[in-house]
Amino acid sequence: MNRFSHHILAPFSSHRVISLRSLSFSTSFTATNSHSPPSLIRFSFRTFSISAMASHIVGYPRMGPKRELKFALESFWDGKSSAEDLQKVAADLRSSIWKQMTDAGIKFIPSNTFSCYDQVLDTTAMLGAVPPRYGWNGGEIGFDVYFSMARGNASVPAMEMTKWFDTNYHYIVPELGPEVNFSYASHKAVNEYKEAKALGVDTVPVLVGPVSYLLLSKPAKGVEKSFSLLSLIDKILPVYQEVLAELKAAGASWIQFDEPKLVMDLGANELQAFTHAYSALETSLSGLNVLVETYFADVPVEAYKTLTSLKSVTGFGFDLVRGTKTLELIKGGFPSGKYLFAGVVDGRNIWANNLASSLDTLKALEGIVGKDKLVVSTSCSLLHTAVDLVNEPKLDKEIKSWLAFAAQKVVEVNALAKALAGQQDEAFFSANAAAQASRKSSPRVTNEAVQKAAVALKGSDHRRATNVSARLDAQQKKLNLPILPTTTIGSFPQTMDLRRVRREYKAKKISEQNYVEAIKEEINKVVKIQEELDIDVLVHGEPERNDMVEYFGEQLSGFAFTANGWVQSYGSRCVKPPIIYGDVSRPKAMTVFWSSMAQSMTKRPMKGMLTGPVTILNWSFVRNDQPRFETCYQIALAIKDEVEDLEKAGITVIQIDEAALREGLPLRKSEHAFYLNWAVHSFRITNCGVEDTTQLMLSRSLLLQSESQQS
Repeated sequence: MNRFSHHILAPFSSHRVISLRSLSFSTSFTATNSHSPPSLIRFSFRTFSISAMASHIVGYPRMGPKRELKFALESFWDGKSSAEDLQKVAADLRSSIWKQMTDAGIKFIPSNTFSCYDQVLDTTAMLGAVPPRYGWNGGEIGFDVYFSMARGNASVPAMEMTKWFDTNYHYIVPELGPEVNFSYASHKAVNEYKEAKALGVDTVPVLVGPVSYLLLSKPAKGVEKSFSLLSLIDKILPVYQEVLAELKAAGASWIQFDEPKLVMDLGANELQAFTHAYSALETSLSGLNVLVETYFADVPVEAYKTLTSLKSVTGFGFDLVRGTKTLELIKGGFPSGKYLFAGVVDGRNIWANNLASSLDTLKALEGIVGKDKLVVSTSCSLLHTAVDLVNEPKLDKEIKSWLAFAAQKVVEVNALAKALAGQQDEAFFSANAAAQASRKSSPRVTNEAVQKAAVALKGSDHRRATNVSARLDAQQKKLNLPILPTTTIGSFPQTMDLRRVRREYKAKKISEQNYVEAIKEEINKVVKIQEELDIDVLVHGEPERNDMVEYFGEQLSGFAFTANGWVQSYGSRCVKPPIIYGDVSRPKAMTVFWSSMAQSMTKRPMKGMLTGPVTILNWSFVRNDQPRFETCYQIALAIKDEVEDLEKAGITVIQIDEAALREGLPLRKSEHAFYLNWAVHSFRITNCGVEDTTQLMLSRSLLLQSESQQS
């Protein structure tokens, strides 16, 4: 097994052409398989002239426009390809990303944001913080140890995975304790900087900041939960110092530390850790321009004071999309002579930027920090968006004009930077203004009936009319269930045959009658299995459903869907979130046909299975032209219609899945109550009108698909 990032990996074959003076691009390739990128790509780069433009990208998606990295990873894990094959796909993707940003005119291009699994795991590898169970004995960490930490192996489990702040991305949680011996064990950051430089691209190496890294960790097994992770700060800083020394020696002039924990509710000791860490690194940072990036929310007042007081830091990055209050802090005082990286282009959503509005914000900031110290940036890494609209030829043209995926956001960032420098692209700005106006006035966005119904919700808390005990009595008389009834969460395995049938029906290769018969046969099998197991409340197994959100979104108005709008969830796992572009309503019943069919096959209660409004909201790209709770109420009303139609059809038990109820919790505790109030209210709206005899179940369980079943 090759050592992970043991040497600079040649990104191209021996036929590669590298020229630092010319700008040419050609491709010459032979296909290997449908999931692999071209086997030979030739690039010629020129050094890009930046002039007065100042633009920056916090990070970029790494899966590739057609999920090239996903397929390469899974091929490698299955033993169908070599480590060299995987590294080549990764190197080609990195090269194309750097070239794209160079051609777009981005000045501050990130490196080391590309990962074969997760950026926090990359940092764990860099620090040599490998849990003992993986049997690592020192040296450069290779794919064997790296992927064992991420995925486990035949003898030991993987490290824990959890959500990255309030996004739908998941990171590998470091396991730390007082006995961990940190050492410089992965040279990935330096190697990727050199790799880009060899292609003529001078990048900004990105590291997860030392304090955020520790605060994102957990005590290892056997370590007291009260153990202070920040007590390890002086043990990890020497490794950071080694990395910085190598980056400086390689020619790096800027370094980016991602410290997203600064947007959280931090205590005085945690804020002091930032001051201590960056003071301790001051000598190592000498000669480097240092950017500290924050994102996903406002930076609290005390954290802002701490951050902007760091003497060794050259520039500060803020999310000005989700962190609008941070603007007031900047206006109230920004350190003289420092750079402001203004995150005005949304890295979390897929809507085109309102360029005119962003330019107004930037001009106001320019008056505060100075023209030469303002850098236009994304609000966070573009990791959380889809890759490129070019790969959506079938997407509705009008809706498409309202969108910007990662590739388009790169162009937006530089267009704003050019406009600030007095080089505004009038045609580009005019097209953007026209798209903004189109979205605002389009009749497909606004449905007056839906708007009125949502407004009418304000007068009630939508609780069911009778108390719980009365409902339980009515339900018991109706259902006659045992004291401890049994049921399942809902879905049965999605077999290859089922997926083939759905695919063929969608492609109109089989008739609707054939499709219905195939699904009916599967439901019948599932019903018989449950009856044989003596399950009390049955489910139909959901064989007709592709995804618990997409299935409903496809039948609701106000939703759009992409062909290649994939976003990384973790590792090689990708999801394709629906796009909520307009007011949501339910044109017709969505599940009644299948649930009624299933109920006709048994005398036992058959559950109606629905996805809840909060989960549909949190697992979609949501419109940004109205508050999220208003969109959620609209979805709740649509689900309410479905609940009542199921009841009319004789379905007496209905489960509403809210797997993502807590996933939408804001990062700051002061905002939790407001969110939970409207989220719970949305759930109540769905079922407030049913009869006492109808039993409602709320499910928050979510089993992650095994990696062998990833989308």
